[in-house]
Amino acid sequence: MAARNPRDVMPERNPCDGRLSPWADAAADAPGWLITTASRRLAVAVATTVSNGTVHCHEKDEWQARIPQPVLIVVVIGADHGALWCRLSAQPHYGVLVLAFVPWPVTTVLKCPLTALPAQGRLSVRDVRVITRMGRTVRYLIPAFTPDLHRPQQETHASTRDSDVQVANRPALPR
Repeated sequence: MAARNPRDVMPERNPCDGRLSPWADAAADAPGWLITTASRRLAVAVATTVSNGTVHCHEKDEWQARIPQPVLIVVVIGADHGALWCRLSAQPHYGVLVLAFVPWPVTTVLKCPLTALPAQGRLSVRDVRVITRMGRTVRYLIPAFTPDLHRPQQETHASTRDSDVQVANRPALPR
């Protein structure tokens, strides 16, 4: 199966404001994140929310914000077998970012079932290096989303059950 272009991954129901991808700073040899967008204003805004974030002109009419942090706090609003859509938790109004994670399977990237989405959590970059039989080192930057454990519980009908118990333990009314 051919990998899809990350620009074409976003479904029509959710317009994409930018593309998110793992990135490694060559000088520091540390993983981070790269946001590519058509909006210079968005790239500058994202880069200024973190320390040492930078903005660069990428291609014609595209800008890149380089975030030298291996972990981002995001809200994942949807995913499929090749991409996930998220918003930065600190600045949700910056829009929807798409992360194409082909060739990795969805179970490698998402540490929660698809039915648990939308979910807030940590989007991190794992830096995996493999030495081939020929002695060459191959570097893989693998994204992983882990939802927060202290997520608000869904509302249950416990209050109804408590009132039933109180009625059952109440003394009978005189007739």
